Amino acid sequence: MSHRAAIRKHYEPRLEACREHFDILDWADAAGQQARFEVLARRVDLRGKSLLDVGCGLGDLWAFLRARRLGVDYTGVDILERMVESAQIAYPRARFVTADVFSVNPFGGRRFDVTFCSGVFNLDLGNNRRFLRQALARLMELTGEVVVFNLLHERTPRRHDHCFYHDPKEVRRLVERLGCRAEVVDDYLPNDFTILCRLDRPRPAATPAKPPSQLTNPNAKLAKPPRRPAKAPRKTLGRP
Repeated sequence: MSHRAAIRKHYEPRLEACREHFDILDWADAAGQQARFEVLARRVDLRGKSLLDVGCGLGDLWAFLRARRLGVDYTGVDILERMVESAQIAYPRARFVTADVFSVNPFGGRRFDVTFCSGVFNLDLGNNRRFLRQALARLMELTGEVVVFNLLHERTPRRHDHCFYHDPKEVRRLVERLGCRAEVVDDYLPNDFTILCRLDRPRPAATPAKPPSQLTNPNAKLAKPPRRPAKAPRKTLGRP
């Protein structure tokens, strides 16, 4: 099963139920989702920066950043069109794009100052270590200054069969082999850690993101607001 198919199979049914955002995204609670955002805000100077939120889900990072008045030029991108449509309904003033950035770069040669991935690598795809290596290469291509991403920690006492867990030391070595200065942050949740990948190689200045209508990949598209889904019985899954 491709990573696109696996992601669609896991997350799209969750959009059918009338759930809180954190629940749709398979986080244990809203506090855990926010804790991951806080690591980004504390460790990276975001004031006036362009930021690409890869795997943006329902766009909650945009609301988090806006509440802090950091003047971030935000773009959210997600592989699932229905997810992006729901994000656009929730936050109509934000910029969202539907695209699989790990297959085709929809932004051409443009780079963002900061790229953020939260929860993107949590689902067990059957080839997570290889996918992470490939994904990081694309994230670095999209980024001018720093890539920030989180992963589930291998020390997690209670594991879920549909999730994948990483060793921070192993991931740090991978990032450093790619030419980045890596910083590991693992003091905010017992089951999670964040890697900050600061790009030391000379790179051109990040270019402000263009509206979705000007993207270079014809397969990338701006979501059309859907009808709000009808209420459905709530399902319960184990979550990180």
